Amino acid sequence: MLVVVIAVVVGVGKLLGGPTRTSPGGYQPNPAITVNTSPIPDDGLVEPSESPAGPSASPGTAPVQTVAVKFAQAWLHHAGVSATDWHAALGRYSTKALTERLKDADPTSVPATRTTGDSTIVDQQPSYVIIAIPLDAGTLSLRMVTIDGRWLVDGVDWQRP
Repeated sequence: MLVVVIAVVVGVGKLLGGPTRTSPGGYQPNPAITVNTSPIPDDGLVEPSESPAGPSASPGTAPVQTVAVKFAQAWLHHAGVSATDWHAALGRYSTKALTERLKDADPTSVPATRTTGDSTIVDQQPSYVIIAIPLDAGTLSLRMVTIDGRWLVDGVDWQRP
C-alpha cells in the first residue's frame, strides 16, 4: 500500500511540478493536464494541444522566420567583413539590448559558414518565439520578440552537434 501511495505522490508531483530539464540548453514544460467535461464518453484518443499564442507583428512587416534567417545570414557573413560592418548588419535585425551585448563579439569567432536546412519554430510563447536554424557546424537558436510591431532577435544560442 505504501508503494502505491508513493507512486501516486510522485506521479502527481511530476504532472503538477514546474518545468523539467530536458537538455543542457533549455527547459521543456510538463505536459498540460486535460479534463474531459464533455457528456460524450472519452474514447481514449488524445487531441493535440494548441501552442500558446505568440507575439504578433504589425501587418505588412516581415514574418518571424524571414527576420530570423536574415539575422543568421548576417551572422554567417563574417569572412572579409570588418567588425563594424558585421555588427551593423546584425543590428538591423536585433533589439538594442542584444546589439549592446554583441558589441564586443568578434566576427572571426563565428564557427559556421552556411545554413544546411530550413528554419523551424521550436517554441512559441506569449512573449517570444524560438527559431532554430541548422548550420554546417551546429544549430543557431534565435529568440524572437516584437518591438514596435516588428520582429527582432533578442537572444542567440549556439549548439554544436
